Amino acid sequence: MAMTLVLLALLFTAFQAPAWGQFRSVRDSTLFTPHIHIHGGLGTAAGDLGMRFGGGGVFGAGAHVKFPTGWVVGVNASFSFGLKLKEVGVLSNLLTPNGQLIDNEGQVALLTLSGRSGLFTIDGGRLFPLRGRNPNTGIQVLTGLGSFHHRVHFENTENRITQLEQPYLSGYDRLTWGVAAKEFIGWWQMSDNGLVNWYGGVEFWQARTWPQRPMNFDTQLVDEGPRFDAFAAVKVGWVFHIYKRTNPEHWN
Repeated sequence: MAMTLVLLALLFTAFQAPAWGQFRSVRDSTLFTPHIHIHGGLGTAAGDLGMRFGGGGVFGAGAHVKFPTGWVVGVNASFSFGLKLKEVGVLSNLLTPNGQLIDNEGQVALLTLSGRSGLFTIDGGRLFPLRGRNPNTGIQVLTGLGSFHHRVHFENTENRITQLEQPYLSGYDRLTWGVAAKEFIGWWQMSDNGLVNWYGGVEFWQARTWPQRPMNFDTQLVDEGPRFDAFAAVKVGWVFHIYKRTNPEHWN
């Protein structure tokens, strides 16, 4: 949450900055460009994570710096949501013989189960411009190291369900956390006039994780670790550069 707030603050700062970089010609030289970005896409789980969840959406934000040499460093946060739940047995001890869940009002609960995850990384990589093109545009390769966590998310749109509130919820959500690595390769586009800046590509995450709950209440089993969790996604993003405008030319 703290990193998310920092990224939002950077985004706000960029919009307010008097030296907003979208008005600068960038074709003639490689630039030092601090920038922030927002991204979205679709992905699917693999490894042990793939035994629990399927595919879903991805969104996030980051703050990077590109140096004139092409090297890139920064931080990034990515969140997965709406992951299809594949693991069997979740909430099995709360279901009726007909497979229904009853809420506090005695009604059949309208409950949606899905997966959510968060990846926070420190990134490093390089931009490889193509000959004859804008030197600030090209193929970007990034790697990152950081933290990865995931859990089962319960979306209840009607009456309360006491068993799915704290302190009981932690016995059902399968919270898992660990260390992660990621790789990204894609196209980085910085237009000649600086007005259209975006990127797109494929990203892979791998994590060594450990269950954070002592026992699952529904199955009465203890999740074993360590786990190998993996994820692959296709994503696109919009970039906001922060640099000084060039001085306007004056003609006599």
